[in-house]
Amino acid sequence: MEQKCGTNHPTMQTRFKQAFKSIAVLSIAAFNLNGTAAAAQSLKLPELFFEPLPTKVERQRDGFISAERKAASANEYEFSQLAEDYGDYPLWPYIESAYLQNNMSLQKESQVLSFMQAYQGTTAERRVRNAWLAFLARRDMDQRYIRDYIPRGDAHQDCRYLRFRWEAENDIEALSSLIERRWVRGQSQPRTCDPVFAAWEEAGERTDDMVWRRLQLTFNEREWRLSRYLIGLLPEAQQVLAEKAYRIHRSPAQVGEFEKLPADDPRSMQIVTNALRRLIWQNQEHTLRLWPQIEAHFEFDEAQVQEMEEAFAIALAVRGHDEATLWFERLPAERLTSGGRHWQLASLLRGQDFEKVLNFIESLPVELADEAPYLYWQARSLDELKRPLEADVVWGELATRRHYYGFMASARMGAEPSLNIAPLVYDPESVDALAKRDGVKRAYEFLQLGKLMEARSEWNLVRSQLTENERKQAVILASRWQWLDQSIHELARLGLGNDVERRFPLGFQETLTKYATQQSIDPAWAFAVIRRESAFQADAVSPVGAQGLMQVMPDTAEYLLRRTPGRPRSRSPDLHHPEENIRLGTRYLADLLRRNDNNWLLATASYNAGINRVREWLPEGQLAADLWIETIPYQETRDYVKAVLAYQQIYTMLLGRDDNILDLVHSMRILENGGVCYYAEADTKPDNLC
Repeated sequence: MEQKCGTNHPTMQTRFKQAFKSIAVLSIAAFNLNGTAAAAQSLKLPELFFEPLPTKVERQRDGFISAERKAASANEYEFSQLAEDYGDYPLWPYIESAYLQNNMSLQKESQVLSFMQAYQGTTAERRVRNAWLAFLARRDMDQRYIRDYIPRGDAHQDCRYLRFRWEAENDIEALSSLIERRWVRGQSQPRTCDPVFAAWEEAGERTDDMVWRRLQLTFNEREWRLSRYLIGLLPEAQQVLAEKAYRIHRSPAQVGEFEKLPADDPRSMQIVTNALRRLIWQNQEHTLRLWPQIEAHFEFDEAQVQEMEEAFAIALAVRGHDEATLWFERLPAERLTSGGRHWQLASLLRGQDFEKVLNFIESLPVELADEAPYLYWQARSLDELKRPLEADVVWGELATRRHYYGFMASARMGAEPSLNIAPLVYDPESVDALAKRDGVKRAYEFLQLGKLMEARSEWNLVRSQLTENERKQAVILASRWQWLDQSIHELARLGLGNDVERRFPLGFQETLTKYATQQSIDPAWAFAVIRRESAFQADAVSPVGAQGLMQVMPDTAEYLLRRTPGRPRSRSPDLHHPEENIRLGTRYLADLLRRNDNNWLLATASYNAGINRVREWLPEGQLAADLWIETIPYQETRDYVKAVLAYQQIYTMLLGRDDNILDLVHSMRILENGGVCYYAEADTKPDNLC
């Protein structure tokens, strides 16, 4: 938002001087603070003088960060001055919070308690409560601490609360379940917890089963030092088994020594099955040789055998192993997990045995066979088996749906894709009323300040208290504010998929179109990537460190900038800045397109998984593009490609074009060298025909 200057701002002071130089005599009373056109006309003042002055809330917004900083070191008089200037500003609680955090005393207890009650759940309240509890803990004020503590996952606070209660009540048994919940974790706990843990153990409340459960968590977290400590807590007879579990978890190949494990101990079975689940990905042949021996040694029930054999079958299918279909044939289709069903289908598709594909789909329960992927491959199989009339019935039903498979069905039929648009119906007055709520106003102010994390915190607190109808109003409000990620996510939570224009907004359209055009890529493709990557959340950060709207990795940004001609850069790129992120993201898309022989499907997969990994997935010989997509080994990338293609079709139509961009996918064949060719059936008649 453009920020206007206050009358004390240097820019406005300069303008006042300019105005006075232009006018010989001017009464102060003639100054209209609203800068009306009428006043300007009557006094014949320069237009520059009457630039609209900022509103009070705009002045408060401009000064908020400074005021919050001042409050942290303010005395009572200075704080009262801040209250006079900002007391009616929506973000006043954060200024008061800064003051209270740094001025804790028993004299302010009433003010602190009132503040925490008035703003419970807000970030401001959490900050004050954390400071208050730390203040009470330093002074061992146990009763106040117990009264004001709220469980929020802070280990230090949890353990101080438990210690204070134990010391006050002298009843460790009453606290046992709370202590257990804090102790059975995969990471070491702070020393603050040691006294209460020691008392709990001394009272005999800690059991061997708890130790085993925590041991397994440490294996999962790879906290090996803590694992060694926990093994020492077990009785000597159990330590032998725990040591073997430790060694096998660190090196699954050691599961070959399974005969040394007691066959009648359920823990032995868990150790072995966990190891086999990992070993099958490392050494398929060795795992498959071991399994019959292990199955004979332990008394697995039918469900356990089914679970293990499905895990083997999935791993074999992902790895492209020849025996994958044989392992799936041992398993009843109706008892497979969703992952198992997908990989049985994928293994059959790799073999392009469409009769078996059709038989598999027809063996599924009716409610599963009606799911979009199975309808699509049912129709494809029927076409391949020269049964077009049956196929057309399925294509027609599927083409009414708005997703990847539905758009593929439309392309197959030569029909216009169906968007099924139904905008959300709402009451404008109710939306305006929601906007006036205190929490909503705080969220809005943080949004204007660019403090997106704080804005989401306030917004989510408000959301948690809304009715379903009010949440619909929140969608409208977020969309009105151009807070696109929030309106997108709320529509998804409400299951309101048909409000297409709000689910797929044209955010940052001018910037995105500019850079997509510069890079000679389809703007609809770039929109689709942003929509999938971040849902237009400018400050998004992934677990692996990808940042911003297009989730650009810092290393990727550096790679792109190193290839930029010109003078050396003086700073690292700001990937949370929308324009810089879009500039680099669209450039990376263009780079991947070039490196993938201008195939946007492979470039899309490369944007998610990396180009080197995508090259590992190239087929031997030619493979139909839809078959290649369905057999991508990584589920994340497989789902990503389908989503981006579907979103690109939606954005193509929202941008006013009637192209069916998935028509090319039907005729495309992926080649083993990473190139592509097309069958002549494509409407666009590409040059590189197969």
